[in-house]
Amino acid sequence: MPNDLVTLKALSEELNYTLSGGKIEKIYQPEKDEITLSIRSKGQKFNLVVSANAQNPRIHLTSVKKENPVTAPSFCMHLRKYLTSGIIESIGILNEDRIFDITIISKTEMKDIVKLHLICEMMGRYSNILLLNSKYIITDAIKQVSFDAATKRCVLPSCAYTTPEQTKLLPSNKDAIIKLLNEFKGGDLKKYLCNGISGLSLITAEEIIFKSGIDTTQIPLNVEKLTDTIYKFFNIYTSDIYMPCYCTDNNGNSLDYFTTIYDSQDLNFKKCDNLSMAIESLTLKKDLDERHREKSKHLASAIKKYKSRNQKKLQKANDKLTECNKMEEYKKYGELITSNLYKLKKGDTILQCVDYYSPDMEEITIQLNPQYSPSKIAQDYFKKYNKLKRTLNIILNQIEETEEDLKYIETIEQTLNNCNLTADLFQIEEELYQIGAIKKMKTKLPKSVKEGKPIIYEYNNYIIAVGKNNFQNDKLTFKTANGGDIWLHALNYHGSHTIIFTEGEVPPDDVITFAAQVTAYYSAGANSDKVAVDYTMKKFVKRNPNGKLGMVTYTNQKTAYVRPEQYKDYKKEN
Repeated sequence: MPNDLVTLKALSEELNYTLSGGKIEKIYQPEKDEITLSIRSKGQKFNLVVSANAQNPRIHLTSVKKENPVTAPSFCMHLRKYLTSGIIESIGILNEDRIFDITIISKTEMKDIVKLHLICEMMGRYSNILLLNSKYIITDAIKQVSFDAATKRCVLPSCAYTTPEQTKLLPSNKDAIIKLLNEFKGGDLKKYLCNGISGLSLITAEEIIFKSGIDTTQIPLNVEKLTDTIYKFFNIYTSDIYMPCYCTDNNGNSLDYFTTIYDSQDLNFKKCDNLSMAIESLTLKKDLDERHREKSKHLASAIKKYKSRNQKKLQKANDKLTECNKMEEYKKYGELITSNLYKLKKGDTILQCVDYYSPDMEEITIQLNPQYSPSKIAQDYFKKYNKLKRTLNIILNQIEETEEDLKYIETIEQTLNNCNLTADLFQIEEELYQIGAIKKMKTKLPKSVKEGKPIIYEYNNYIIAVGKNNFQNDKLTFKTANGGDIWLHALNYHGSHTIIFTEGEVPPDDVITFAAQVTAYYSAGANSDKVAVDYTMKKFVKRNPNGKLGMVTYTNQKTAYVRPEQYKDYKKEN
């Protein structure tokens, strides 16, 4: 995405127009590197998210509410102390770099009026959020750095704030830029612009050249046209071409966001009311996926290790089963040696005799250990036979149990994708602890945090609940649902239990289809074009005899073949 000065400057001007004069009412820190400011401005309430995530740095207005930690981090408490009830004076770009300067007028505990600066650096892995006083002295930072050799800066409280050193021409230096363009001798012009002028991305440089309409092969360049277009882009918010948008692939997935339609690119563009909407359309899913991976990586690792351990156990059991298949052969050897003892003596190395077990009565050769007597060799074969016979039942039971354990851990692995909230992940962690996949609980759920709840839909006046993990599946099916409610589950896929609460009525076909589509979406078959979903009355669903959560048997079912759908618009807030 063109996360360059052109885009960020336009975003700062858009945010300044919307939020200047606004009052900061609440401050949250839902992630270790992200804050959210709740701001009331011009009679409306806005949520401004600022993320210093190395993979996805961003600042924009958001409509998404994230789960906040029970105890606020120290940086959040610091911001609350100094910025709560503060008034946003302005939002701008600092030093013509990818740095937002949110100037805030606030009051001290002694009611003295002070000016503070919330600095938001959008610079990849060097991204940061800092609070400065009026003299640009750091009071705190979300990422404190003693000294960074790359940026040559110290980011610690009481240190003077300095911006990263600029090695390229600043956009405000118009004379130097004109000189740079006059010195162009041919070659790749877009790279020449990016290497010489600060704040340009390759894709934006390409669009500037395209919109200027100049011939890049004609030297000298038409510097006047190119310069006008460059400055039109650097001031795009006030230009006639400002049109926030994002582009999508053929499946409708967001690929990038822009300040205007980039005619040089063969892309599908969709216009937005503002740049924040365009940014969120692209970054929201990426951010949620990354945060989910971060929160659940210890669970995913435990699941992977448990699966690997059981797969090795199953392989060993199958190898032992192959050995058990030889027990009848050992018994035959023992009996053939016993029946031919009269012609054997100690020191013989082979026995050649008729195999009377074979229908054709062909001759067979049995290898003998010359160190032992023939009778002892026969006894050893009988011992092997009896040992493997005893082992066979144990191995068969072990294989069955291990296969059940693998099926069960796969259900947990599938439900992990459905769980984002701390309470939901805690239930999965507890489940892994119960089966021995983890030795010690890492998460401690505070009493103030409510138990994880199923996903609730309302469609055609029917309430439909979908379990996010096996704890919720079990409770939903066997404690919440009544016998006459409709129970659904994807056939041949691990997935969630779904309940249609019928209130004693027979739900129409469209409700069952809706619930089946949602059930298919929350299953391992979510990416399939069509999924078979079984449904039956809850009274025909019984717990599996193995006693594992979420594992059931059922009868009297019917099957619907549906396309998986999430249906976000029908979700209800828990």
